[in-house]
Amino acid sequence: MSHVKPVVIVIGIATTAAIWAAVGSAADRTKRAATTQPAGISAKYPGDKGIDRDRAVLLHENFEAQTLDTKRWPSISNKAGALKLVTEAANVYSGKQALQVTATLGKNTGGHLFRRFAKGVDRMHARFCVKFADDIDYIHHFVHMVAQLPATSWPTGGAGLKPDGAKKFSIGIEPWGKWGRYPRPGGWHFYSYWWKMPRSGDGKYWGQGFAKEPYSIPKRGKWYCIEFMTQANTPGKDDGEVAFWVDGKKLAHHRGINWRSSAKLKLNAFWLMLYVTRNSAKTNKVNTVWFDDVVVATEYIGPPKK
Repeated sequence: MSHVKPVVIVIGIATTAAIWAAVGSAADRTKRAATTQPAGISAKYPGDKGIDRDRAVLLHENFEAQTLDTKRWPSISNKAGALKLVTEAANVYSGKQALQVTATLGKNTGGHLFRRFAKGVDRMHARFCVKFADDIDYIHHFVHMVAQLPATSWPTGGAGLKPDGAKKFSIGIEPWGKWGRYPRPGGWHFYSYWWKMPRSGDGKYWGQGFAKEPYSIPKRGKWYCIEFMTQANTPGKDDGEVAFWVDGKKLAHHRGINWRSSAKLKLNAFWLMLYVTRNSAKTNKVNTVWFDDVVVATEYIGPPKK
């Protein structure tokens, strides 16, 4: 079976200009028409109650506890009080609480929750509900899943570097403003690093996406249920995948990706974050998002069933 390589785009590092890198046929570009996904894991668990006991679920966080669980999230970044559990109804997707993350430039660049799983998987889905504040500016980085060996209990960087195919690849889903072309906070794009990624014009390796235009543009002040999936490739074959859903509608599915060179390298971490810099948020010093109802699993999850 032949595999068509995806269209790749360099998306958003402030230290370099973006370039287009079409590395294959346009036949694999995402279709613009959204498709409805069949019911996922959440359909069996109204309100996500009991979903953590499902065999496919790796992580469930509804932010209903009094404090953040450090066993569930061994690495937490909360500089200058970036993280806060809130109860205001408008800022909660379901239940009584949600997580507020605020980046206050000059004090912090945001905050994060990071979880490394003891056992990696070849296919990972991550679902989270999110709302951007009415006045949020552009942001720099958002939510990622990671495959890394040797595994660490904290997130690691690597901007500008091409990963070793046996040691790391990462996939982020995040809004990107494309230098002001899209309204704040930007349009949804993938932001990925892997060993077969193309080199940028400055000779370095910056985050890559798979479509020229955003899959959709979120409105500020509105809740969305976001899900993205990564399927690791068979080493030696270009059969890896990545997909993206908003509120249960599939907006992207790219195939033909060679994420890794070794089967030992598996998806083994989830990184929920808001990262804002002066290069992204040029007009607003305080930038806030709210997260709720996070699930990481090996199968399609779908929006919470109410």
